[in-house]
Amino acid sequence: MMFGRSDFAAVQDRWDNYWAGENSGPMYAVTVPKNGVECAPKPHWLMGYGGDYQAVADALARWADSCEFYGDAMAMFPLSFGSDNFAAFCGAELTLARGGDTTWPSHPLQALKGAKIAFDPNGKWWSRMVEYHNVLKAKLGDSVLLCIQNLGGGLDGLVGLCGVTNLLMGMVDEPQAVHEALARIDEAYTQAARACARLFEYEKYGSAIRLGLYSRGAIGVPQCDASCMISSEMFEEFAVPGLLHELDTLDAAVYHLDGPGVLRHLERLARLPKIRTIQWVAGAGEAAARDWMPLRKHILSLGKGLLLHGGARQVAQMRRTLPSKDIFFEVQGLKTRAQAEDFLAEMETI
Repeated sequence: MMFGRSDFAAVQDRWDNYWAGENSGPMYAVTVPKNGVECAPKPHWLMGYGGDYQAVADALARWADSCEFYGDAMAMFPLSFGSDNFAAFCGAELTLARGGDTTWPSHPLQALKGAKIAFDPNGKWWSRMVEYHNVLKAKLGDSVLLCIQNLGGGLDGLVGLCGVTNLLMGMVDEPQAVHEALARIDEAYTQAARACARLFEYEKYGSAIRLGLYSRGAIGVPQCDASCMISSEMFEEFAVPGLLHELDTLDAAVYHLDGPGVLRHLERLARLPKIRTIQWVAGAGEAAARDWMPLRKHILSLGKGLLLHGGARQVAQMRRTLPSKDIFFEVQGLKTRAQAEDFLAEMETI
């Protein structure tokens, strides 16, 4: 049994086919309680921020022991200290937000010209990541696949170090300094990505992302939330090179497309290599209430896959509405092994 699957090799093969575009149908992640008992709560993704890694390990063990995994799912958990792990690995401090649902970076760079940017393998937050991983690994062994929650470089990585205002002003007032800072971001990202590959043993296990997808190689979630504030021309100049660099370190990629403001860049993103799938997040407020089905169909028409989630009936309806094999469905709410097996059998008939 590896990562909750007695058939782990077969699951790996299905993921290989997905990334190669040779899958015969959509991918499904189904998790149900073992023996009809409720699954123990899965730890919050930021539970490790406070440093009690043993408590995270114990909670993860209870969760994994109480669940069964079907379809293309496996037991996995993302290690994270917040949305700006990369900035922290390069010297930013992280402060837990009120409510505890994220952390905020300190933006240590006051000026971009001549800024010193480097991955610090002996720094506070990378050292904590190594300790976090080692405590969990000692407790869990191969029962849960551990992964990095996110490692975003490029413009978003620079925002984590200098702040949005400094970045936007720099693009206008001193674009060369921004380009030089981004080049150092790329160098630091390469070092951080290599360190993650060693720590999480990609060559032995493969890797996973917080969204539930797996690759036998290195998988990541490139994004550029800062792109909502810049034009297509500035996106090409300042964002695309960093995204290409990040993608060059990966074997598989899911792009995190966040909010209506970034949609102007969708067609350009669709031409980037290795992006097989797009995670569309509408955001809050009015955007969350809109019908985004036309956009989903457009993304599929661009040759990219989608991430969707919902209850079994909702997923079945989306499967009929979007007759594509290039979708990863996270199926929620099933309670028994029989329900999981019946659902997957039904999907084979659609």
